[in-house]
Amino acid sequence: MNDHREIETERLVLRPLAPEHTEALHAIYADPEAMRFWQEPPHKGPDATRAMVDALVAGPARAWVLCPRDDRTAVGLVYYLGNPGVSGMGYILGPRHWGQGLMSEAVRGALAFGFASLRLDRVELWIDARNLASRRVAEATGFTRRSAFRQRYAHDATSHEKLVYGLRIDEWRPDAVASAPRLIEAYNAQPVLIVRDVRATAEFYRDKLGFEIGFLFGAPPTYAGLWLGEWTATGFNVHLAHADPPPPAQGLALYLNVGPGIDRLHATYQARGVDMLGEVVRQPWGAREFAIQDCNGYVLRFGTPG
Repeated sequence: MNDHREIETERLVLRPLAPEHTEALHAIYADPEAMRFWQEPPHKGPDATRAMVDALVAGPARAWVLCPRDDRTAVGLVYYLGNPGVSGMGYILGPRHWGQGLMSEAVRGALAFGFASLRLDRVELWIDARNLASRRVAEATGFTRRSAFRQRYAHDATSHEKLVYGLRIDEWRPDAVASAPRLIEAYNAQPVLIVRDVRATAEFYRDKLGFEIGFLFGAPPTYAGLWLGEWTATGFNVHLAHADPPPPAQGLALYLNVGPGIDRLHATYQARGVDMLGEVVRQPWGAREFAIQDCNGYVLRFGTPG
């Protein structure tokens, strides 16, 4: 999209991306060091970079090349994806210019334009957790880590943890008011399983499946909170509520996104005598999954990016 203008910062001019920038960008996108954490492998030839540039220019994205004030050569790229929902941002910088604060400067310029001219309410970054430099840029420009998930790129043998960073307009400019105020802040979904014996079910999830028991309410317990993960407010949370008799469990399955150790998890559950519903299988969409049945008949399906 070509409805955005040049942006000047202290040391840079951000120029709207154009086909003439292909050659300079190819030097970056062909560099294995620059592309180490990218969603695609290094470009093997200029045609790959040209196709990327053409797609960004013709599509809904707003993209700028980073040019030093005294040189029109592109040394990096920053862009809004133009996706529906929360606007996603991406950026890349040639390794020769790392460590100078240039990308943070460029991101601030793009954010100022996005919030003021594009009237964005929120901006998101998805960052490979191993990319410490990109995380520093996010934090230096006001983004806060919001969540995480697993992802695998087609050219990678294994999946990695992806961090989601977010920045709201009222965090960027405290006097700002979002054009579309949120109805309510939503943090996560916690399914409630209706069971006959809350304590026995909580102990099954703890002893067989590796969950932590957050709380048991009542004597005997009539309600409980459990979680699977490193921290209490992240990972997978489930609540238990008492009913006698409970409704049938058929027709309900819970899906848990897990890390790369899914084969070890399957073997552990099998050794503990959990009711396994088959082996680990690769689904047509690429995920590797297996399912178990808990002590009440509920199905839990565990999956990881293939």
